[in-house]
Amino acid sequence: MPADVPDDVEVVLLGDLNIDLHLDIPAYPAPGGDGVASRQRMGFGGSAANTAVVLAALGVRTALIGCVGDDDLGAQAVAGLSATGVGTGLIRRTSEERTSLNVITVTPDGERTMFAYRGASAHLDVGAVPSSFSTARHLHVSGYALLAEPQRSAAIRAAAVARRSGLTVSLDVPVDPVSAVPEQLRAFLPAVDLVVIGSAEARRLMDADDDATAAERIAAGGVSLVALTRGAAGSLLWSGGQGFSGPVPAVRPVDSTGAGDSFCAGLIFTGLNGPADPALRAAFANACGAAAVAVSGAGAALAGRERIAAVVAALPDECRGALQRAMRAPVHERPPGAPTGAEPRLRPAAPA
Repeated sequence: MPADVPDDVEVVLLGDLNIDLHLDIPAYPAPGGDGVASRQRMGFGGSAANTAVVLAALGVRTALIGCVGDDDLGAQAVAGLSATGVGTGLIRRTSEERTSLNVITVTPDGERTMFAYRGASAHLDVGAVPSSFSTARHLHVSGYALLAEPQRSAAIRAAAVARRSGLTVSLDVPVDPVSAVPEQLRAFLPAVDLVVIGSAEARRLMDADDDATAAERIAAGGVSLVALTRGAAGSLLWSGGQGFSGPVPAVRPVDSTGAGDSFCAGLIFTGLNGPADPALRAAFANACGAAAVAVSGAGAALAGRERIAAVVAALPDECRGALQRAMRAPVHERPPGAPTGAEPRLRPAAPA
């Protein structure tokens, strides 16, 4: 029997929990050559786990549905995640596969390259998904969960349970699933309110020549809010047939690992706590992503509330005040008019 979602959890996340080995390298060696790292770090990571950590730092009560191996690395990953305040009671352990290990190389420009073995993460099955999400308000699914069975079926079941429970649902789409399982991704969209995807991946997934057309086609599948990430250029949010953007904070890039996961956390936070204005939501998500780029590592090393608040404080006047008020308001005590997890979905925009 799956464990129950604790009554105080507001956001349930489904996806990978793994161990990351970060290596800072001066440059990539030629094929067959040797490379010597200048620094190494090891800790837990995983797309959904990273988003959960940032949400917890912002005051949102979170719990992760995932699977690790019944090994020392799995125990290390669960303990590390739990220490950040994320609920780990829904994480399964399996003896069939070892805990997922990611080797992440980071070059001096802050760009990361990832070599991942998904291991136990892909062994999450439908039996791990609770029959109800209790008083939770939102479900976030990492797109890596759609790559293979049985984890794909677990994600589909979780989205169905979320719908029955009145939750909103978000999907973070990484690069690999767009190339590997495009049909499964498109089939999952009707269960989703919010999609976060890179602009290049969105154009490829929807066979579009530009960002607006790609976003409109995703929205036509029933998605209320589409967020296209553009790296250092920020993001485009698409809702109700219109595009919105927010200012992009200027930070010195250190390590881009977890930036997209932090961006997702920013969008989920404003979906729970306001402001509802898509341009302000884009500004806050951009700030969360920028704060992540300015630190080294993922998991527990990601930028927390204070660092995000410092980035928000440097935003232009027209958005800074509203975002600072949202950060000061406890998520558990929503101000009047703030969006709730069970609000009706927006009518999807018509395709272009």
